Amino acid sequence: MDPILISLPDSLLRFVEDQLSNNESSPDEELLEHFLSSGLTEMQARQALSYRDQYLAHIYLEGFTPIRSSYEALRYNPQSRRFEPA
Repeated sequence: MDPILISLPDSLLRFVEDQLSNNESSPDEELLEHFLSSGLTEMQARQALSYRDQYLAHIYLEGFTPIRSSYEALRYNPQSRRFEPA
């Protein structure tokens, strides 16, 4: 688990990962403000944003995401139709 984001409750972490995966339209500064207004500290919000490109580019298996398990992240490979190590 990312050491800066480890203290987030599961519901807030789910919200963060959902925004990172699905919010393609908001610029980084807007998403940063959204995270801050949702209860993240500035350090946590900036750390979460550092994962944005990864989450937008790949589909991860729930619980095996870059934030939750960086060394064991599993992303979907459409050619093999399986989740594979990132």
